[in-house]
Amino acid sequence: MERSSFDIRMNKGFTLLELLLVIVVVGILAALALPQYVGFAERSRAAEALASIGAIKNAELAVRLESASFTSNMSNLSVQVPTTGSATYWIYNVTGADADSFAVTATRTSKKAGSAADQTIILTWNETSSPKEAWSGNHTGVPR
Repeated sequence: MERSSFDIRMNKGFTLLELLLVIVVVGILAALALPQYVGFAERSRAAEALASIGAIKNAELAVRLESASFTSNMSNLSVQVPTTGSATYWIYNVTGADADSFAVTATRTSKKAGSAADQTIILTWNETSSPKEAWSGNHTGVPR
């Protein structure tokens, strides 16, 4: 039985070349999009740290109004920052607290840090200096 040209045209499908071309294009798009996503995720984690540091600063100012001195004890602050669980990307610490100043340090945890390990964000508050608030640290993902 002979196949007509009509029967041959009805066999529609993709050739191997077309499939390879689609795979290459999808791979290129993924290679371009993945670094953007990772950068976005790191900036969002840095923004979380900035928000937590701001909350700690406000709690420190409230403590100073009540006791005339800042505190280095995080449990004395009326603020809750993430310290446990799967979403803990930062460890927060208050140091150098006295009647006029304190420093809040957010240190990146090694858990899920990737290339951001060993990075910090530091807020130093000093009542006697101008400006009172100074930011420092070595975290490259901090949004400006």
